[in-house]
Parts: sequence; C-alpha cells; structure tokens
Amino acid sequence: MFHSIGTFETDQQPNSHFYVYECGFEDVQPREPYQYQPIDYYLIHYILEGEGLFFINDEVYHLGEKEGFVIPPNTKNNYYPLAGNPWSYRWIGFKGEACDDLFYQCGFLKKTKNGMENFTYRYENKQKMGQLFASVFSYSQKRRPYAAIGESYHIMNLLMEQHEEDLRCSITQGEKYVKCAIEVIEKNYNQPTFSVQELAQMLQIERSYLYRLFKKYLNVNPTHYIGQYRINKSTELLKKSSYNMEEIAFLVGFNTPSHFSRQFSKCKGVSPSKYRSQFIL
Repeated sequence: MFHSIGTFETDQQPNSHFYVYECGFEDVQPREPYQYQPIDYYLIHYILEGEGLFFINDEVYHLGEKEGFVIPPNTKNNYYPLAGNPWSYRWIGFKGEACDDLFYQCGFLKKTKNGMENFTYRYENKQKMGQLFASVFSYSQKRRPYAAIGESYHIMNLLMEQHEEDLRCSITQGEKYVKCAIEVIEKNYNQPTFSVQELAQMLQIERSYLYRLFKKYLNVNPTHYIGQYRINKSTELLKKSSYNMEEIAFLVGFNTPSHFSRQFSKCKGVSPSKYRSQFIL
C-alpha cells in the first residue's frame, strides 16, 4: 500500500498533558516472531490492509483491515503480519499524564465480559481514520506539534463516541424494557386513563415483572415514576404557561384538579398555586 516506511520521533514535550511522541506508517514484511521490549508510552495502531497477529498479556488476536490495537506502557507484547496477506498500518505513540484517562474513556484497558482487559478496536470508516492518522504524521514531520495533538484528540473523540455507542447497544434485555417503558410514559403520561397495567400490556410483559425491573434499574416502582413524571411536567407549565390549575391538571393526566393538588403538595411540599407564585414577578 505505502511501498515504503515513514517514522517520526521526538524528545520535545509541548505539554505534560497529552502529546505525540512518535508516529509512522509501514508495509510490514513477513518475519519470524520476536518479543518486543516493553515501552514507556501508549502506542496505537490502525490497520489499513492485510492481517496479522497481536499478542498481549498471553492473549492472541487475529486482526485485519479496519481494526487496530493499543499497547499500554510496560506491557509485554508482540505482533507480526501473516505471510500470505501481510498488513499495512499506521501508528501513533502518545505520552502525557492524561493518557490513562483518555484511553480508558475510549474503552481500552476495561474488563470485558470474559474478565480480560480490552486492547483492540474496530473502526469501519477506514478513509476517515486513516486520514486522521496520516494528518498526525504530516503535522509531526512539519514540526507542528499542536496541530498533531488536535488531530490526535479527534481520533480519541471518534473512539470515545464509538465506545459509548457500543455500550448503548450492549444493554441487557431488562434495561431495554425499562428504556422502552420510559419512552411510552413520555408519550402517554397526559392520558388520564394511562396506567401501569396499560404500560405492561403495551410492552407485552407481566405487570409484576415490570415492577421488578423499575425497582432494579430506577429504584422506584412504575406507579411512582408515572406520578412523578406528571408532577414534573406540571411544574414546567406552572412556571412558563398561563393555563389555570384545572387546565394544567388535565394536561398532565390527572382526572380532577383536587387529585392533582393533593399529589403536587405531597411531592413538592407546597400547593401548585404557591409554587407558581414564586415565579410571578
């Protein structure tokens, strides 16, 4: 792919927080495995073509195009290309006191479901990630360290966003039910007939199971959650609208103004009218 190798390394330290120590690119030639010496900085690779093996902490990963790996400081590691399809990759080495936190936010070094730390990743947009790695190298060669740092933060941000998305997609079935329940409540709270029983029917689960899920994930039962949601919506109307108390009661799903007033006073410690008076100039 590159038909060459390019490397950059510096002893300059533009700040103590986070900076590029080395970077480069290479079409890696097949070779016999040998043990790399531990390094005192973070090293991240992104594979543009081909495939290879990555060994770290006595674990082995078969990686290829659009994948990458991270080597933390002082960690036993080894990596080499497969003979039939050797990889081409870019790499960046980072130093600075913020590295631990940044890489952790990207999902690295965290324990996975099988109890092992995570050192690998996949990023589908090869053109975007490859260009960012290339920009870091280009700016570094031109002795523009802060421009290189800026592009490096862009890489970190993309990996953080992807990690957050992966976490959202990996929630349990119970968490999915609770998330869906909250969305249903937000759409139906203003209907006086809307109840926990109806909510359970819409989710197609048992009412008792719904109660257990709310207690487990929100530490509150669904009846209380719906009531609290209605009261919170009413506070917005009391502060920002000119609706009278009866209108507000019906708008947030209460059958009668008196029931609304009792529940509001119980929740907020003051009557709706007294609450509103705080916001009248």
